[in-house]
Amino acid sequence: MKFLYRRLAALNPEQQANSSAVAIAVTALLFLQLESPPRPAGADSFRAAKAAPVVIAIRNVAPAAADEQLTPEQLVQKTLQRKMDHLNKGIAFLATTPDYTAQFSRQEVVDGVLLEEQTTSMKLSHKPFSVYMKWQDFDTGREVIYGEELNDGKLLIHPGGWKARLPPISMEPDSSLAKAESRHPITQIGLANLAKTILSSHQRDLERQAIVKCDQADNQLIAGRDCLCFVTEFRDAKSSPEYRKSVVMIDKEWNVPLFIKNFAWPTDAVTAVGEELDTATLIEQYTYADVKFRANLTAFDFDRTNEDYSFKRQ
Repeated sequence: MKFLYRRLAALNPEQQANSSAVAIAVTALLFLQLESPPRPAGADSFRAAKAAPVVIAIRNVAPAAADEQLTPEQLVQKTLQRKMDHLNKGIAFLATTPDYTAQFSRQEVVDGVLLEEQTTSMKLSHKPFSVYMKWQDFDTGREVIYGEELNDGKLLIHPGGWKARLPPISMEPDSSLAKAESRHPITQIGLANLAKTILSSHQRDLERQAIVKCDQADNQLIAGRDCLCFVTEFRDAKSSPEYRKSVVMIDKEWNVPLFIKNFAWPTDAVTAVGEELDTATLIEQYTYADVKFRANLTAFDFDRTNEDYSFKRQ
């Protein structure tokens, strides 16, 4: 709750003067932090039911079979390039894929606080970029719609549970209020954006010589999908200010990243090592499960008047 208060306190006097809109937004967003009772009945087949746990298996992560003639540095470069090649193939695959549905989970550190994991049902269309999400936990039944060509490019939020009687809230997707529970705006969500972000980051890493270790493991599983697992470790906080370590699982058929877990550099107060260090420095984790490509989504899937959704009619 404290991080949300800090967001609200940061509003300038002119923003606070817009009493009608801000009052609704503040009230509703504060309600979003409260524990939600069971969601009212009457939802559609894309309902906010408790998600089945996503099974992630990481086994024996070690350097891939090495060419004995390669130096350790060359082996790192070779494995990293293999990872980037898979991501490029995944981006090309997604460019030919108009849409998909998925179960999307995230856990992030926001304003120094590790938030609860949030799991949503997601619909996503690439052109024009549009997203519909419904929460399965945390604030069960909450709904969000965003589209480049919808609602003047603003995010539309509808609370879940007993708060559903409140009107929807419209706000800029990269505003402090919209990001009160997330490190990144909804404009950056999705498999294509994730793959492109990882790829562009590694291109900078190569320029800075920021990576000291990149291991690959085959035959890994996430929600029943066969994946390659890449564990990347960075040289120091100067060459990689944000991340100390990253774990990425790339689907072997689609070449898209279904799972990523990033770790920050420890503060002076952190003395843990190994797995305990990872636990203490987790900064963000994202999982895509039950992905169904070419879901034949239409504009109505991102329309607030869709009768399957709970947005109040206006």
